[in-house]
Amino acid sequence: MPDLKIQEAKLLFKKIHSNPKSYDLKINEDGIAGSDDKISFRLYRNGERVDFEVTIDGLTFTNTTGEWNNAMVMLKSTIKKLEREDENIKIEQAIDKLRKYLSEEN
Repeated sequence: MPDLKIQEAKLLFKKIHSNPKSYDLKINEDGIAGSDDKISFRLYRNGERVDFEVTIDGLTFTNTTGEWNNAMVMLKSTIKKLEREDENIKIEQAIDKLRKYLSEEN
């Protein structure tokens, strides 16, 4: 696998973190994976460190500098926040439907 330079890796992570809804982010047993229509990526545990892997045009690039522990923590908290937001939206929609149902005349 070719190396992903740290500058490019940091720019990509910043782009992902600043607009996480654009990526299909998932937490799995290895770490975090995500993709959009152009790239896919994953942050995964490799022993004691976390590696950052990006696939574009069928080629996979990896950055193994070991600086990605905090990035994984940040993305996990972002994913959990997005999940809570989605859940709150579903709850609000259900409450609205219940109110509408209760206001209907039989």
